[in-house]
Amino acid sequence: MDRQIFAISGGGFSMESESQLDKYLLQLVRGKAKVHICFIPTASQDAPGYIEKFYNAFRDQKPTHISMDEMRSGDVREKLMRQDIIYVGGGDTHYMLEVWKETGFNGLLLKAYNQGVILAGLSAGAMCWFDTCFSEMDKKGYGEFEGLGFLKGTFCPHYNAKERRKIFDEWLKTKGKITSYLIEDYEALHFKNETWVDRIASSSRN
Repeated sequence: MDRQIFAISGGGFSMESESQLDKYLLQLVRGKAKVHICFIPTASQDAPGYIEKFYNAFRDQKPTHISMDEMRSGDVREKLMRQDIIYVGGGDTHYMLEVWKETGFNGLLLKAYNQGVILAGLSAGAMCWFDTCFSEMDKKGYGEFEGLGFLKGTFCPHYNAKERRKIFDEWLKTKGKITSYLIEDYEALHFKNETWVDRIASSSRN
């Protein structure tokens, strides 16, 4: 069974009314009329408007979500393992990873990944899968911190933003031979069994 990760820079349902990136993601699930897809809005602190957008975008599938309260108070393992796709939203990457570590949700994601559930995410939800993250930390500017390590290297979303590109490039100079994936908004990378296999761009990028 293949292990797959779909890492989106910017775009998807939160930025496009009809997202080619999200359509590509759904097509990775074979042989199902309706896809079980679960949104993880931790990085946005479970922003209600963001969750509503997700349900609207995937209303023709079988959408659900897991809140931080569920992570902290209930057993979400069975719910997670029933999914075809786990879709992690954008926001504060460092905060999200700390919550996952506190609740043990990071371990559940690894189990799901190894059982063939497709992992996807936007911005923070794309950066988190890699060994090393470099992003905003608690409004104190940019900092380096550990990611989940499902994929080697580091990932920079929104590389088209001049200030972000400058800061990230300066940091990369200090990292030696680290593998880095630098992509612009409305682009995504598809990984299969920890190997990069495709780069996808939405028409919104033009």
